[in-house]
Amino acid sequence: MKISNDTRNVLKNFSTINTGIRVKTGNKLETISNMKNILAVATIEEQFPRQFSIYNLPEFLGATSLLDDADYQFNDVSLSVADAHSSMSYFYASEGMVVAPDKMITMPDAEIEFSISSQLLSDLNKAASVLGVNDLVLESDGTKITLTVRDKKNTTSNTFARIVGEGNGSKYTMNFKIENLKILEGNYEVSVSSKGISHFTNKDIDLEYFIALEPDSKYSA
Repeated sequence: MKISNDTRNVLKNFSTINTGIRVKTGNKLETISNMKNILAVATIEEQFPRQFSIYNLPEFLGATSLLDDADYQFNDVSLSVADAHSSMSYFYASEGMVVAPDKMITMPDAEIEFSISSQLLSDLNKAASVLGVNDLVLESDGTKITLTVRDKKNTTSNTFARIVGEGNGSKYTMNFKIENLKILEGNYEVSVSSKGISHFTNKDIDLEYFIALEPDSKYSA
């Protein structure tokens, strides 16, 4: 079988969440961070014929990128990758070596909903890097919803903020770590629950992320 560039891009993104992956039979890819605070799920165009695990996904993607329009054959203990001129054998990892999702998350009712564009995601990450801050704060004074990058432990922190929606009367401060926003470039619908979890749904492809909020998040209806 072939693996499309779109699927490789998803796998590359997933490798930033967890360097290992367990691929199940079928057309869904799932990964979870070692801290269990980021879960990602994608539906892809390929149908994998068997379950297998890769311990070092960045290595696997780098190695298979050496082949052009390769064909993948899934054997009992390894997979064979070949193009017109080259071939490669890559052995599976034992399942115990890879942290993988045990079950899917059921998203609680979300009090907060807004959209975030690919450009805004880029701007927020760039601002955090330039300003040297690590926190992303979703907050509302009741009238508007704002995303702000800052160092929440420093009252004199430099900040960058963008209004992303109208408030519903509720006041809240929902805290993320920038380093946890390991999502594929794109446009997303975002829902956030006061129970401490957020859900990012890609508008263009079948891809979603569940990202935990920081424990000091506060919501007041």
